[in-house]
Amino acid sequence: MRNRASIEVVPVGGIDALGDASLARELAQRFLVWDAFVAGRRRVEIHPLVLPRSMHEGAVRAAESVVRDVGRVAATAHDDPVERARYGFHEDVLRLAAASHAAGDVASLMRVDLLLDESGEWIACEINADCPGGHNEALGLPRLARAAGFMIAHDPTRVVERLVERLRVMADGGAVGLLHATGYAEDLQVCALIARELERSGTRALLAPPTAPRLRGGDLCIQGQPVRALYRYFPTEWMSGQRNIEDIAVAIESGRLRTLTSPAHIFTQSKLSFARAWSAPERPASVPETCELCELPRDQLVVERASWVVKRSMGRVGDEVFVGALLHDDDWARVVDDARALAGKGESWIVQRFVRQRPVPTPWGDRLVTLGAYVEDGRFAGYFARMSPYSHVSHDAVCVPVFARTEST
Repeated sequence: MRNRASIEVVPVGGIDALGDASLARELAQRFLVWDAFVAGRRRVEIHPLVLPRSMHEGAVRAAESVVRDVGRVAATAHDDPVERARYGFHEDVLRLAAASHAAGDVASLMRVDLLLDESGEWIACEINADCPGGHNEALGLPRLARAAGFMIAHDPTRVVERLVERLRVMADGGAVGLLHATGYAEDLQVCALIARELERSGTRALLAPPTAPRLRGGDLCIQGQPVRALYRYFPTEWMSGQRNIEDIAVAIESGRLRTLTSPAHIFTQSKLSFARAWSAPERPASVPETCELCELPRDQLVVERASWVVKRSMGRVGDEVFVGALLHDDDWARVVDDARALAGKGESWIVQRFVRQRPVPTPWGDRLVTLGAYVEDGRFAGYFARMSPYSHVSHDAVCVPVFARTEST
């Protein structure tokens, strides 16, 4: 390990620590990580990313401030119909957002994706404000690193514990409904973990598809059981067209149901919120230059390929993110033209200034880090980190635990 001022991924328990059958079994059975492999390669490791104290503190400041400042701009869409129309959401999405906003139903769990730039500063490239993932890894990987012998630094991640306590309080003695896409094990594993922890705390948890909750005598019910809190690991925009939208909205408006993350934050989920925040009189710190695709001339965008990233505003998990620096000229020009054509048909697309990243030493060679900082109700709650050899993080990035140095470690 290098000095305390350095950031690095530290090898622990051998280069293939998860080759240990007992640790691999813990990963799957205790922490419910059932999708540990992608295309035959392990996508999780227990070698920890260790942050110097100053970098940890900087990441916390950046994450909390971006959630606050971008969220403040995005929230203007609730009261401004012109601003609201910019986002292009389906009427069902707007119905849920309006219900939560009117009822003061605003609980949130968000994850800010932070990139380490060449100067060593954290820059936020986007916010997952609607239903961020990584819970199983955030809970399990630090504990497995400890089991493998990593005994220094501090584990600052408490996102699962805080989420469970928040849901327990919101339910106020009642049941919690956990909505997920039933066809995806990676979604089920998140809700199964939360359900297990809720049950351990004495709170009943009901897993269900997003179409299941319906009004019965003034209560929103799943399997005939009233629920007082709804945890949604299912994107709000994917709920468009469901027959139970009005039931959910009415339950929220009546005050008999509270949600996490509240649909009121759907505007912050859209990457368009970064463009709107960038164009505000006071631009948020730690946010790269961002604008709507239509605001940048096509020829400038094509010529300055290596300086820009094109993103669909409602893309998720790295999909529909195009990094100019990783593409050839002809491919980039096609991406720009295709995105402009889709934007012309009403889809929301943005362009963002490319962040040149500082490589981080790891057991697999230098890698780039995307540090996911969880923010619960505006306060830092922990990390979910992914390492990649290039400036685009998606399903195949390697997830590692995160520890932070203190004055004594």
